[in-house]
Amino acid sequence: MRVIIAGAGEVGRGVAEALREEKRSVALIDPDPSAINESQSLDCLLVTGSVLSRDSLLRAGINDAEIIVMATNNDEINLLSCAFAKRVYSEQVGDRNASGLTAIAVISNPDLMNLNKGAGPLEKWTRADHIVCASDEIVEQLAAGLLAPSIDEILAFGDNSWISSVEVTSKSALIGVKTSEAGNIFVDLPSIYAISSSEGGGKLTTGEEVISEGDTLVFVSRSTSQFGQITKAIGCIDPELPEKPQVAIFGATQFGNKLSKHYLEIGSEVVVIEPDLDFANELVGSQIGINKRLDVIHGDPQDEDLLRELGIDQQDITVAALDDDNLNIAISMRAKDKGVSRTGLLLNDRALVEAVQRIGLTRPISRRLVTVTSILKSIHMNVPGAYQSIPTIPELISMSATLSSDNNLVGRSISDAENKIGCRIVMIERITEEGDLEVQIPTQVESLEMSDKIYIFLEKSDIKRVERSLEN
Repeated sequence: MRVIIAGAGEVGRGVAEALREEKRSVALIDPDPSAINESQSLDCLLVTGSVLSRDSLLRAGINDAEIIVMATNNDEINLLSCAFAKRVYSEQVGDRNASGLTAIAVISNPDLMNLNKGAGPLEKWTRADHIVCASDEIVEQLAAGLLAPSIDEILAFGDNSWISSVEVTSKSALIGVKTSEAGNIFVDLPSIYAISSSEGGGKLTTGEEVISEGDTLVFVSRSTSQFGQITKAIGCIDPELPEKPQVAIFGATQFGNKLSKHYLEIGSEVVVIEPDLDFANELVGSQIGINKRLDVIHGDPQDEDLLRELGIDQQDITVAALDDDNLNIAISMRAKDKGVSRTGLLLNDRALVEAVQRIGLTRPISRRLVTVTSILKSIHMNVPGAYQSIPTIPELISMSATLSSDNNLVGRSISDAENKIGCRIVMIERITEEGDLEVQIPTQVESLEMSDKIYIFLEKSDIKRVERSLEN
């Protein structure tokens, strides 16, 4: 069975690449010959044409597809084409309801899902099984990452839990220590579940690996409060962040406004600098615009006099959230030069993230990379739960699943379950007899129980086998 992806842009190609690593059959459709040409290295079936064309869908193998992903750069086409694809599929296989085809629509504008302002609920009329809009995940990941600038990658993993990926510096007390013994040196240090070195690549830990300078370690923490222990362990100390930091956001864009709302909700003073007068006025007239801790300024984000007037050097956090990657980089570099220790920025181009990190900017987030992960989560919804790739160790992924009464992992010990499905269990969520949600680490659990939600790390090449073991 194959996956068809409409849109061979950066998002579509990112999803196709990930699925090919899972050994899935993939077809890409795009009307732009240059986009198809850029996809030649992916070892996919490439179709030049429109997703709203029967001929294109037939050439892509719609009759043999199990999933179709609408990832063009047009929200309306993505929504409309779900119903069309299901119509063509039902004609080809005789499945009137197209129950054998899962349709996923990617949208960039969250207002479309708004029950009052938009067209929601979209699933009711588009025939899309999943709507992917990654705006909330992008804001969440950026805000969490700014808490600990020394951690290379911070990824959401379940309710209030986080994956942290970080490189060991020459000052780390963990050098020469086995991965299983790191907690003996630093109290409350989360466990290390994966490691990557320049010689051996990335892998799940066994506990016997000896940590060296330059290794990348992957931790799972149950709260953001453990970030400080992680940075201390790898030999870094981040500047202290006030409980209610002062925040400057460049851009009253969709993401700039969401970030403003996030920081206002935790009590911060927020100033937004927006070069477009209409956007600035729209934010002032919005629901959050009446907040007395929000100041909206219409002006050039690169105006030295304006930056001096708002006291850019006194800000705890700056975030560049405009729609221009190059402008966001320039703004963040200027803020860093002014002494701001936490400089976040949103990028479209995934390739720019690594380059920006090398020049010392704190927290670049690729919108497209987060969107790719959100799409993959929807694709893997046959095992409902979290799904997260780990960019610093591309060989591994993380996911979660809830165990039903008939799952053969129920009643097994953690080590027995890990051996059974070939993964590392890193965290367990369990409902107590009192009805409370309790998060436990593997060493606290004697055996798995029905309704436990397990969070796991696994090698990407094993995902099909592991999913079969986790399906209920």
